[in-house]
Amino acid sequence: MSSGNTGFGHLVALFFLAGGIAGLLFPYRFQAAALKKRAKFWGFPNPFLGWMETRGYIWMLRVTGTVAIAAALFIELVIASNK
Repeated sequence: MSSGNTGFGHLVALFFLAGGIAGLLFPYRFQAAALKKRAKFWGFPNPFLGWMETRGYIWMLRVTGTVAIAAALFIELVIASNK
């Protein structure tokens, strides 16, 4: 079985890894950006603003970061096993 072009897979894994690390290390910056830029949703008040201000949102960012890092490692594992 040929390995094909794995450059795209590495790029996707790098994207997931960068997003995951950012979600783990900087969840409060994500929260501030989301609250600042998403105050309006198509001209209407955003219904998720109340939830974005809670600690649950911060934990959701951390869990999402962990899952993104796991996805990046899984992608790299699949690429390495197909060589």
